[in-house]
Amino acid sequence: MKYIYIVDCYASSKTNGIGTYIRELMICLKEMEVNICHIAYYHDAKTFNIEENDGITQIQIPVIQHFCVLHYNVFDKFLRLYIEDSPDNLFLFSYGPHEMLLKILKKSFPLSKIAFVIHDMTWTATLLGNSDELKKCFALDMFEKNYPDSVEFFNEEKRMYETVDQILALASETVDVLQNVYKINKSKITLIPNGLQNTYSKLSEKNTNRLKNKLFISLNEKVILFVGRLKHVKGIYQIISALKKVVKTYPDFRLVVVGAVFEAKKIIDHVGEIASKITFTGQISKDILSEWYQIADIGLLTSYWEQCSYTGIEMMMHGLPVVASDGFCVGDMFKDGVNAKIARIEDRNHPEEFENNLSEAFLKLLQSNELRRKLGKNGRKIYESNYQIICMKERYQMFLNSL
Repeated sequence: MKYIYIVDCYASSKTNGIGTYIRELMICLKEMEVNICHIAYYHDAKTFNIEENDGITQIQIPVIQHFCVLHYNVFDKFLRLYIEDSPDNLFLFSYGPHEMLLKILKKSFPLSKIAFVIHDMTWTATLLGNSDELKKCFALDMFEKNYPDSVEFFNEEKRMYETVDQILALASETVDVLQNVYKINKSKITLIPNGLQNTYSKLSEKNTNRLKNKLFISLNEKVILFVGRLKHVKGIYQIISALKKVVKTYPDFRLVVVGAVFEAKKIIDHVGEIASKITFTGQISKDILSEWYQIADIGLLTSYWEQCSYTGIEMMMHGLPVVASDGFCVGDMFKDGVNAKIARIEDRNHPEEFENNLSEAFLKLLQSNELRRKLGKNGRKIYESNYQIICMKERYQMFLNSL
């Protein structure tokens, strides 16, 4: 019997896609012969606490102010009170821990295995997800010169990858960077894309129109749906700029933006003259989000980088054609002319190139019912063959069997 300890930074994961990943992972693991323990670090609890719920143990570790090495030792001692070292143990980190914590755990639990799931990488923000630039810098030994502020973070991340026993990558582009830039042996890397339970049921045209009326959307408007954090890295400014061009040719659309607004004033100022064409919902419940997915005509995944986006999976699950970028790892999910129209980012110092490509992609989809149907149908097939929860479960079962 294996014991899986999912180590999670609860304060952040409860509001982002990592929380979705943990939920879906637990669904997979519950159908296997394993014991599951969720180590919820930075929990809302005021004191250390242990709860049992639906066969899963949750160890709640509260927020510790002024985090330092001393607290890593406290964390380690607390775990040693409740966890016995064993070759059947797997500590699965779903956030980027400090390398000191990994080293302490390796020392305290020498028989146990440690795996790390990559949900992001340290260089992506600095290089706006430009993996070609990253590879070029390392090939020419220019990374330290060109990005001196990122060197320390990169080196720590590399040491962290070297410390753990296994690395779980969510996208093949990540595997490529791990091998060719971080120089991690391929035997330590396992590729397991995210999976998601199917919650989609197709509505008739009549019921779709009823739902549009309920949400006060005009029947002639094409709904373009953005779901996620409203930040520059998600391409929100380029989307708005592109639609300012599109509206002159095709005015019958509505951009619906779902998610917390992180740069509210800047975004609202950028909207300008097309304010009446954009609806900001803020954060909404899953049930209401499902309604927007049901009436959407086009989905968006225009990020400069992702790993394996649950928003992208949801859009394919709902059979939506997608306008996607060619950002880091986005290409793992979306192929031009297959399940998306790809708008190339090109030179990240000249965003107008990305905006022009987005405008063209929008117009092609808005003006062609046939193209939207084709891409949406293909997206649904790709979801069924690669991103259903059963696919994720089978891959994790194989991974656990290999340990």
